[in-house]
Amino acid sequence: MILLDAKEGISEQDVKIAGLALERGTACILVVNKWDLVEKDNSTVGTFVENIRYNSKFLEFAPIIFVSALSGQRITNIFALTERVYAQYTSRVETGELNRKIREIIEMNPPPGRQSRPHVFNYITQVAIKPPTFVLFVRDPDAIHFSYERYLINRIRETFGFAEVPIRLFFRKKGT
Repeated sequence: MILLDAKEGISEQDVKIAGLALERGTACILVVNKWDLVEKDNSTVGTFVENIRYNSKFLEFAPIIFVSALSGQRITNIFALTERVYAQYTSRVETGELNRKIREIIEMNPPPGRQSRPHVFNYITQVAIKPPTFVLFVRDPDAIHFSYERYLINRIRETFGFAEVPIRLFFRKKGT
């Protein structure tokens, strides 16, 4: 959990800590404390979330919860949120199901070919949890553009219920 001060907003130090957590593959929950001290109107939460997302774009998947330690507001909700995130963080997907769905995902939006040769995706497997880590075996790993990697990560996130945790995806040449 990364504790943010509602009166200060997200600081540069908060972003650095979040970046370190992401580098290590740690699931994060952004907890905005002192929410009782903020004057609110109909757009306060939306504006605050927008500011957090803008300043920490790399954590767009991390859930945000607004609490007050002083009044106890929403403190008990942290436990349910933690359990939900932990369940995603430790979840495994069977290789067969993973391969069926990844084929559908790739067919819906195939990557651009390289030197008039289409990419060949052989298979995918989940190799770890904490964070969910996948290896996709392909003909030419270096030819996969980072934007297509991001597309695949987002589809894996949506399809298999990893909405609130980091995902790692590696490309390997078949047979290595």
